[in-house]
Amino acid sequence: MKKRILIALCTLIAVSVAEAQVTQINSNKSLQVTFQLTTTTAIAVSAIDSSIWVTDGTLAGTVQISPTIKYEGGGDLLSGKLIFRGSTVATGSELYITDATPGGTMLVQDIVAGAVGSKPAEFTLLNSVVYFTAETAAEGRELWRTDGTSGGTALVKDIVAGPLGSNRENQYHLVSTGSYLLFAAQNAATGVELWKSDGTNGGTNLLVDINTGNAGADSSNPANFYILNSVVLFTATDATNGGEIWKTDGTVGGTVLLKDINPGIASSTTITFFGFSIPFFLGFHTFNNKAYFQANDGISAGELWVTDGTPGNTSIVKDIVSSTSLSLLLLVDAVNLPGKFIFPVSDLTGRSELWESDGTNGGTSLFKSFTPPTAGDPPAIFVPYIGDITNGTFTQSLFQGNKFFFTAGTSTEGYELWISDGTIGGTSVVKDINAGVPNGIDSNHISYIYTANTLYFPAINAANGVELWKTDGTASGTTIVADIVTGAVGSNPVVSGSIVNGKILFEADNGDSPTTNPLLTDLYAVDGSFTPLPISLADFTIVPVGIDALLNWHTLQEINSRDFTIQRSFDGGHFDNIGTIAAQGNSTNRQGYTFTDAGIINSIQSVVYYRLLATDIDGKSAYSKVVTLRLKSHTWQVRLLANPVLDEVRLAVSGVAGNVQVYINDVEGKPVYSNKQISANALIRIPAASLPHGMYVLVITNGKDKKSIRFVK
Repeated sequence: MKKRILIALCTLIAVSVAEAQVTQINSNKSLQVTFQLTTTTAIAVSAIDSSIWVTDGTLAGTVQISPTIKYEGGGDLLSGKLIFRGSTVATGSELYITDATPGGTMLVQDIVAGAVGSKPAEFTLLNSVVYFTAETAAEGRELWRTDGTSGGTALVKDIVAGPLGSNRENQYHLVSTGSYLLFAAQNAATGVELWKSDGTNGGTNLLVDINTGNAGADSSNPANFYILNSVVLFTATDATNGGEIWKTDGTVGGTVLLKDINPGIASSTTITFFGFSIPFFLGFHTFNNKAYFQANDGISAGELWVTDGTPGNTSIVKDIVSSTSLSLLLLVDAVNLPGKFIFPVSDLTGRSELWESDGTNGGTSLFKSFTPPTAGDPPAIFVPYIGDITNGTFTQSLFQGNKFFFTAGTSTEGYELWISDGTIGGTSVVKDINAGVPNGIDSNHISYIYTANTLYFPAINAANGVELWKTDGTASGTTIVADIVTGAVGSNPVVSGSIVNGKILFEADNGDSPTTNPLLTDLYAVDGSFTPLPISLADFTIVPVGIDALLNWHTLQEINSRDFTIQRSFDGGHFDNIGTIAAQGNSTNRQGYTFTDAGIINSIQSVVYYRLLATDIDGKSAYSKVVTLRLKSHTWQVRLLANPVLDEVRLAVSGVAGNVQVYINDVEGKPVYSNKQISANALIRIPAASLPHGMYVLVITNGKDKKSIRFVK
């Protein structure tokens, strides 16, 4: 299939033109694709020694780019380069940059001279500047900024004068709205509260002291920031309402509690479990410009709620699991279809279901139930994401226009791959890959990448073990791609989600590792010509400049592109054409475009929506996502698959490019487990048999922000 305008940097959706062989492009270095810089270049990091590599999808083009600099996690893309936390023996943990060449991989600034290091973390992009937190002896941990040069790297503000710092590492929850930054910090007068910054010292200030007071127990601890249209949703706690959902538009007056869902000091974002108050907020899902989330009103903890970002339109949709016990409405795994969205549901004891909702009580109902070998194990949707690492956004595009895949278990077939078009008649097992009750989809090996006509994923059967498979949604079209390790042992592939030079990259073990601890993996490419779908834009930003709105966007590759039509709306529904920009036509390099909506700031409208219509020479076209003056940001997702935990913690992380850092603390905050380099592209398994029975806090950070999940052993 020929596609023309290719405007995603790193995508989980692609178009397969032709398929060829699987080629090993690196041996026994355990390379994990971490960031994709362009359509032809990706950064990979060795899980063995954290060395930094570059790959173009070929053996000759997969090389180490620094003999001394190690990747320590986190980072963000800036003008085609990666700003990240790296280290050498001489500098310690500091701010580094790479353009994927040896000469362009270097220290940006040694913020703390010598081997101590400033330990930069929580990177996010705003107006062509990367913001992060760093720690010095003089200021403690505070907010910093960089334009990628030493001279352009500086402290934004010393919020707490002296060495104490305004928060701890990965506790700021730093997020960019496209117009300003939001984060959690404290000063001498308050606990950890909501702060806002425009990137300058004078423009970095406490926004609202939600829970007044300066003791730690009096902090509101804002977290879980999520951008919905022109406002930001988040969780916070105050002495009157407990832990609830709040919203802000960046102003003091526009920062308000949406609703006291669990009346009084009780919290809607927690439940009581074995006498402990456990946070269980699982995130938001957007459908038709509204956000959906699970909440506990004190009567039931399994309720579906909705908000459009205003207190008056924040309400319960339906009580799905009528229980005060822990239950899961996995809205972070929801998939949008025309007129409705579908999401997994579990009560963790017997129910394993998919539900559907159009946003109304009457339109929210059971879609299909399952009988998995492990009772209460919910289905897992392979959400068809289109990801854009450049601006940290993820959108959805259905497979073949109206379908999606998921895995679910039955008593007769075990866990297998399913397909659905959103109707019961169109929902079925694709193929019993591992005949009979044994599982064809192993929960320890879940990763995937969609193409327009094919899904690539790991699967297992008795003859081949775990290997890379593909499917077009039919039983006959579901086949093994390559039996890398002949026989039942399997190569245990992990699909990276990256397409470089038209090749799908994945990790696997061909069995020649000289050691088993750790097991050394190889990097492979599915040769062919895979290209991104023209749906997600790189660097699509809208910035007010005087009385005008300046729109900026980029393409990374174009084939037979004709033009971009800029469309504007004042209600988010009806769009008018306001201009056309000619496209490059054919290009394999990053191309930038701008358009000025003159005088719009002086209009009487409070919110303006924009989108782009990208059109090919032959007239075929595709819309971008709809954005306001504040862009939608990347929400990454963490899913704890069982709670209480028995012998191991099973954790699925999605929406992350590269690795995550995982820690387990006891209830007093004492670390009991840590692992700084874990791939987020497969199920994470952490041994827990040796942990004493009790309550623990699982902490996962992607370098930008952090998520915490309490669990019981």
